[in-house]
Amino acid sequence: MQLRSIILFLFTAIASLSPSSAKSDNVIFENQPVESIRFEIESENGSTFEPMARSKMRTKEGTFFSQIEFDQDLKNLSKDFDRIDPRLESVNGKLRISLHLQPKPKISCIRFDGNYKVSSSDLLKELDVPSGSIFDRQTFNKSFHKLKAYYIKQGFFEALLSYETCVDPCTNEVEIIIHVNEGRAGMIEKICFRGFTECEEDELTEMMITKKYTFLLSLFNGEGTYHEEAMQQDQFMILNYLQNKGYADAQVNIDVREAKDCNRIVVIITADRGCPYYFGKISFEGNCLFTDEEVLSVLCVREGMAYAPERVRIAVDNVSALYGKRGYIDTVVSFEPTLEPDAAAYDIHISIDEGEQYRVGMIKIFGNQITETEVILHETLLVPGDVFNSDKLRKTEMRLKNIGYFKNVNVYAVRSEEGASCLGDNYRDVHIEVEETSTGNFGAFFGFSTAENVFGGFNITERNFNSKGFLAGEQCGTSRYRGGGEYAHATILLGGKSSKYLISWTKPHFWDTKWSVGCDFEKSYSRYISDDYTIVASGYTMHGTYDVNAFVKTGIHYRIRRSDLELRSHCSKKLIEDAHTGIISAVGSSWIYDSTDSVARPTTGYKSRVFGEFAGVGGDFTFLSLAYLNTFYYPFDEKTIVKLRWDFRFIQPLWSTNFPDIPLDERFYLGGDSEIRGYRPYRLGKKYCSDEPKGGISMQLFSCEVSRRLWKRLDAFIFVDSGYLSDVKWNFGTPWTSAGGGIRVQLFESTPPLTVGYGFPFNPEDRSDVKRFFISIGGKF
Repeated sequence: MQLRSIILFLFTAIASLSPSSAKSDNVIFENQPVESIRFEIESENGSTFEPMARSKMRTKEGTFFSQIEFDQDLKNLSKDFDRIDPRLESVNGKLRISLHLQPKPKISCIRFDGNYKVSSSDLLKELDVPSGSIFDRQTFNKSFHKLKAYYIKQGFFEALLSYETCVDPCTNEVEIIIHVNEGRAGMIEKICFRGFTECEEDELTEMMITKKYTFLLSLFNGEGTYHEEAMQQDQFMILNYLQNKGYADAQVNIDVREAKDCNRIVVIITADRGCPYYFGKISFEGNCLFTDEEVLSVLCVREGMAYAPERVRIAVDNVSALYGKRGYIDTVVSFEPTLEPDAAAYDIHISIDEGEQYRVGMIKIFGNQITETEVILHETLLVPGDVFNSDKLRKTEMRLKNIGYFKNVNVYAVRSEEGASCLGDNYRDVHIEVEETSTGNFGAFFGFSTAENVFGGFNITERNFNSKGFLAGEQCGTSRYRGGGEYAHATILLGGKSSKYLISWTKPHFWDTKWSVGCDFEKSYSRYISDDYTIVASGYTMHGTYDVNAFVKTGIHYRIRRSDLELRSHCSKKLIEDAHTGIISAVGSSWIYDSTDSVARPTTGYKSRVFGEFAGVGGDFTFLSLAYLNTFYYPFDEKTIVKLRWDFRFIQPLWSTNFPDIPLDERFYLGGDSEIRGYRPYRLGKKYCSDEPKGGISMQLFSCEVSRRLWKRLDAFIFVDSGYLSDVKWNFGTPWTSAGGGIRVQLFESTPPLTVGYGFPFNPEDRSDVKRFFISIGGKF
């Protein structure tokens, strides 16, 4: 009994020392009146720091003490003082606070040690911490990290930096010494490949992130500097490249050595290929819907080919796609490679679990807060009730991404919800998840060319415009003008020889058909053809385009245009007689075939356009315009593109209209950067006088250009241009011809290239028609 009492007493004593009891000791000052706040500042100028310290505290003399406010006061003081020692004392129910403060030291000087290749002045400028400023370790560390990044940016990939501080307690000043071990500079003079063929070197050079240093390109894009992370990624890429050529045991070593030139290095990439491996026997299991031969036809591997893991992955995807096109979207395809014991070959066994065939159920769309549902459905290739097609599912996602309305698009098949569908288990719903993005753009552009001199302007574009927003209430805000899938565009172009104002609108899938309809309004002032007169024109065009298939389009249009001439007083008499102005009212149609692989930079394919227009549906002029325009792109190899162009244009005056009656801005002109290079723009053919081209109604243009990619953003090209222009109907004759070459440089990814070239005319009729050097540059921001 006595022992039990002792244990109970000890337990009670321990409980009295628990954290809750300690906590009560810590808060005994809460709500006590503050009698005094005294500062002890370790500085000769301590009196100057005290008012600043008091102003940062919410705790004041005469107020009631709050632990939360006092903790915040200490946090605020820590921004200006290096060390803070608070003391609190309760006397007769009143609180006395004493704060011992150590001010943060001032920076007396910053010295660098070990920087032999980068000057101290450059480092101080990058550090951006002046002498005499208050030393805050956290703030200084941020600037110090910028200094480390500066060394890496300058190519010193081995640079090591550290710093130490020396504090003078008498003056409370700190001297900072930054120690630098620069190591080797990382400007890459040369990348050497060992154990690779010349063709492999070219391919790897194009694929690698790490590039050789070249002054012009490196100045703009920072290429040519050694980065450890990028080099490791390149090493992995090269290893994967060799393994996909059959060298499964390949190893890649990278060595960095100093070059003879100062601040330059040489990167040596060495390959140890090992023995090559090949594909052995290819067998299948589980394929009932397709025969072995049908499955083998979609594979990109054959017995005897170099073994490549990437080819095996593609083969599995191709088999899955083969079944997915037939509705077997849950087909599981797996493979097992087996190394033959007596040969360097891998046998591939492909197992197929076909599953069941599915049809398309409901199509549900999520996330389209602005874009109308029908706009998304127009891009959807799947139809409810049809056999499911995984290829159409993939292309639907691609089409929705390409229209530019959404930041993210995800299209996938899901099991139909139980109770929501009576279609059965062999149906799969399609879910389309989208995330809206900005579709409007306001921009400015500028450029220079030998034809226009300097030009620039502004444009505003909405790629997802909704014209029905004009009928909606104002309470919807500006969002009512978005989401209809229409294209609206306005441009103001101001140049040395022309000005143009344009408003255009296009509505795709008009009335849920394949027709795209639209209209354009235009006002222009042009002195392109001659400096002796200005063509002032305004017009309106209605147009419609019908997508026949993926390659063919057909279109119709109607345009009405009024043109006037502002003549100079010294114009020739014949020009004044031919200066017919008035209204052109025309209707036309076109047929377009386009199989090129890119709109901006095509490398393969054929583009052809047949165009016909009849002017005479009212108006002051009657004539027929015909055109047959062709461009063919052929990739001679991976870097060389052959471009062929042949155009035919004719105007047939009708009834009382003759060639002199055709307005000057409706005639054809030849010469210049985009047609026959080496000749002045618009100057070929007959003239009214030495500098007033007459134009023509029969024109042929032929061009052959061969371009070769030298670097990622640099192309060189040679060309032969030829063309003929006549004021006689349906006339062919001896063409003017030129040849030459030049370069195209893509300085920035989002801007048009700079084109510089030189053309040599073979048969100019007049020396004034010649302009051998040509240049054009454009940009936007």
